[in-house]
Amino acid sequence: MPGPNDKQVYASPSEIAREALRRLALSRIAPTPDNYRKLYHEISGSKVGPNPGSVLEDLIIDLRKYFPESGEALADLEKSVKQANWVQSSQILHDIITRASNQANQSSKSGNATNSATLTAAIDLLVQTLKLGVEPRLENIPQLSDDLNKVIDSIRHSDNAASLEKAGAALKKIWLSLELNHSGSINQQEALKSLLQLLLQNIGELVDEDSWLRGQLEIVSKVVDGPINVDALQEAEKRLKEVIFKQGLIKHSLREATSTLKDTMKTFINRMGEAVESTGDYQDKITTYANSISQTENVHELTNILENVLKDTRSMQATTRRTHEAMVTDRKAVEQAEKRIQELEAELVEMSALVSEDPMTHSLNRRGMEQEYARETSRAMRTGSPLCVAMIDIDNFKKLNDNHGHHAGDEALIHLVQVAKEELRATDIIGRMGGEEFMIMLPNTLQEDAVMVVERLQRALTKKFFLNNNDRILITFSAGVAVYEAGESQESIMDRADKALYEAKHTGKNRVCIASPITAAGQPKAAGAGI
Repeated sequence: MPGPNDKQVYASPSEIAREALRRLALSRIAPTPDNYRKLYHEISGSKVGPNPGSVLEDLIIDLRKYFPESGEALADLEKSVKQANWVQSSQILHDIITRASNQANQSSKSGNATNSATLTAAIDLLVQTLKLGVEPRLENIPQLSDDLNKVIDSIRHSDNAASLEKAGAALKKIWLSLELNHSGSINQQEALKSLLQLLLQNIGELVDEDSWLRGQLEIVSKVVDGPINVDALQEAEKRLKEVIFKQGLIKHSLREATSTLKDTMKTFINRMGEAVESTGDYQDKITTYANSISQTENVHELTNILENVLKDTRSMQATTRRTHEAMVTDRKAVEQAEKRIQELEAELVEMSALVSEDPMTHSLNRRGMEQEYARETSRAMRTGSPLCVAMIDIDNFKKLNDNHGHHAGDEALIHLVQVAKEELRATDIIGRMGGEEFMIMLPNTLQEDAVMVVERLQRALTKKFFLNNNDRILITFSAGVAVYEAGESQESIMDRADKALYEAKHTGKNRVCIASPITAAGQPKAAGAGI
């Protein structure tokens, strides 16, 4: 009989099983499979393994997280596990795994197709970017242009990662070369700017302070001082063309006035000569008469000589009077010519500093907006981009003038333009068309976006109060928005926008209405109820 500390060795598993049952009975432990299994492994000295039922229950919990669509099958599996029906459990688990495997294969195929389509779209976008964005910049660098076209072809025909990596390496070399070339271009540009600055400074020192040429020099100098871009160059070109055109007209008048002055001076000098010549003849005659008087004793001859003296004296007086009158007239003509020359020279100075601005609000004036409209409509026709025009008018402006004075009204207009310049986009253009009416051009803008821009300006104006003698005054405006139609004149689109503005005024004010198209009938429709 073995002692309490002696470990008995059992010959067969059946003996171990009988001993396990005996101990369960002696210990009064419930004869559950788990308790039996623990005692069995304890008696045999083997390691206790996990309970298959517990393992499957944990598996069912995880499967429910990742495969919620298999809920019904998992419920059947859980029921079979509780019943310890391992054959049925095995079959259900096999079906669940098979179904999940099929779904994974389908997702993989779908994902591969999606990835392939995405990659193709990305390659097409890259090719278009290189063709439209980079290639035009390499027109003056033939070698880089040829290399870029080769890279574009290789990207287009790439069908694996290796070929794309090879194209990427070639593109990286092009970027490096382009960066080096760009640095050289910047240095060249800066050198040209410095040279032009020196030239402008030298010319500026040569001209007078009030010279009409100084204004043109200042326009060019401002462009050179800032960053060079196409818009700045076009703006300077536009201003200089207008100045040069008007200066040409003024200089033509100036040449005519100068020519008149020269002709008048010539006439004046000729008359002076005639007067001197007449005086000389008169002196000669008087000398002759004096000699005749001293040599004669005949009273009759003395009488004749006296008559001739009086006759020549009267003739001399008449000639002197005519000459004097003519010289007075010539002097007035000279003074008028000099005055006209001074006026024309003053106009030249004004033209040299001319900008198409409203002097009070510093927005563009009607002439400036006409030029901008011609340029923007030409661009819209060329590129096919949309263009919108908004006409805006301050609400109750007459009441503002009556209650606070015209100075307050002028300051309100200035305030409106200042807020507009802060809130409008860089490409938008505002100009004063007269009184309290303004025009806003919105290039490359669809109708709904144009309405949003104008409404945003309305909201900003209500937040940024206008101060008059420390009194806060709320300024609002009504607006009409029209979409440019191909070939439409400025008068036509302004008229359509004005009709929409009229509608906004009569439907509550402080709102934006949309103008009807040229071919559409009916009244403009409201874009919203205002703010």
